[in-house]
Amino acid sequence: MLNDFLRLTFKGIRYRPLRSWLTVIGIIIGIMLVVIILSLSGGLKNIVNKQLQMFGSDLLMILPGEESNIILGFVGGQKFNYADITDLGRIPGVKVAAPFDVGTLNAEVKGEKKAVFVHSSRWDVLRPIFEESMGVALSDGAWPKAEDSNEIMLGYLAANTLFKTKVRAGDEIIIQSKRLRVAGVFQTMGNRDDDNSFYMSWDLFHLISGVKPGAMTAIVRVEQGYSADLVARMVRFELQKQKEVEEFTILTPVKTTAIVGNIIGVVELVLVIIALVSLLVGAVGIMNTMYTSVLERTKQIGIMKAVGASRDAIMSLFLIESGIIGLVGGFLGIVLGLLVSWGIGIAGASYGAPGLFSLASVDYLELLVILIITFITGVLSGVLPARAASRMEPAEALRYE
Repeated sequence: MLNDFLRLTFKGIRYRPLRSWLTVIGIIIGIMLVVIILSLSGGLKNIVNKQLQMFGSDLLMILPGEESNIILGFVGGQKFNYADITDLGRIPGVKVAAPFDVGTLNAEVKGEKKAVFVHSSRWDVLRPIFEESMGVALSDGAWPKAEDSNEIMLGYLAANTLFKTKVRAGDEIIIQSKRLRVAGVFQTMGNRDDDNSFYMSWDLFHLISGVKPGAMTAIVRVEQGYSADLVARMVRFELQKQKEVEEFTILTPVKTTAIVGNIIGVVELVLVIIALVSLLVGAVGIMNTMYTSVLERTKQIGIMKAVGASRDAIMSLFLIESGIIGLVGGFLGIVLGLLVSWGIGIAGASYGAPGLFSLASVDYLELLVILIITFITGVLSGVLPARAASRMEPAEALRYE
């Protein structure tokens, strides 16, 4: 009996391939999104955690703007006074207080011109933060020895891929019409933005850029044995005395991890809602397809009932068909979701985010549950059309044209 049902089901699907596949696509899209979310969320969290660990568990980041809207602080161009940041070094537990300013400047290497992103700070505070807290080493050259030297440091990608000609320590580079010597090149930091950046001393940056001096951000290094949260509270107390930036945020390692986790959670929630809506649309599509199938096969239903087919048999036939449509959509959605995740993983690795996707990290039990859910969704979507088919009177169905 089951073999007959399956044979009739696949025959019905082959009879209307376009409509069946359009219905399946609705399921595929929803399941594909769910699989992508499940496949990439773990890798994304691991990458973020690695980046946070690389940033340093003993570092505090100070940013203008409220914690709920940090970007607004950057857009508004608010800057801390240089002295207000360096004075934080007097606080017990603060080992280094490094002011940072950033800007986009014009760079030229052997006639090739590019707009580059430049970070500026003092070399004497930048070096211990990079080497001891962040574990960033040099791939070429050495750190500048003096603040007033006309030297610059380059991120790994800035030196190796930004220009047609690779830049090495000792080479000359023109920034805003001023000739500077490349002192050293950093190894990759694992972050494409940082790897594409230039690094310059505080005074030199403001001299050649014309930008008004001020700290757009700051990093505070906490001494060993001190609580980062306690030091953050003391830093906040001191910064509340300054008048340049009314609202500011101090990010501790724990707070940064929580914020990133919340952002990822919100993104996952939005994508899951989109996926569920897509799955619901697919379910409605299955129901519509099955109702149309009932109308098209009215005479066939009448013949089957005339030769003795029961209501349960007719209902089972349509439920199996709708379940198979859901199952096929779920299977193809899983396959496409894994393929897309794999492609995103490759793209992420090329952009400095390796480990975004791995087949070894995929939970295949979750995929099996998804497959079962799509089959159940298909079956439930076919209940009403199947009941309508099973309740047809044989005489009326045979007279249907």
